[in-house]
Amino acid sequence: MYPLVRQWLIAYLRGKRRGARVEVFDASQRSLARLIRDVGLMAHIPPEWPSWDIHVDIVGFAITSTRTDLAFVECKNVAITLGHLSQLLGYSRVALPEFSFILAPQGASDSLRSLLLTYHRTDVLQYQSHAGRVPKSIVVGRWDETANCLDLGSLIASNGNAVGRL
Repeated sequence: MYPLVRQWLIAYLRGKRRGARVEVFDASQRSLARLIRDVGLMAHIPPEWPSWDIHVDIVGFAITSTRTDLAFVECKNVAITLGHLSQLLGYSRVALPEFSFILAPQGASDSLRSLLLTYHRTDVLQYQSHAGRVPKSIVVGRWDETANCLDLGSLIASNGNAVGRL
């Protein structure tokens, strides 16, 4: 799943950050801090980056002359649970990526879907908020293995406007 998700994230970031240099890595086997150091992408990254001892599956960088936006994707091969979500929530609270996704071919588990949609607890997806701005939120979705792409109809985010689309 990693190579296909990596290609999807490259296209996604190129569409969202036109003109930016986009670099996307399978980071599942090394910490984010080590990845940043190894590939030399320290420019415009918060100064605490050496402390980022977190292991995100796919990490994207959208780089311009004035900023670097991070994107995280966690990939699961089982239905996404609250435990999986909590892991990515912690990673996202530490590094504050611009985009954060958790994907699985099965999508969200029944209990997670119930929490988010039936009980309207999409607030648990938020990892950063600023007054007057839409909070940054993890997007939960299903990876369509047949089409090798994100199932846009499956998306759940804390902003109701983001549900079902990017």
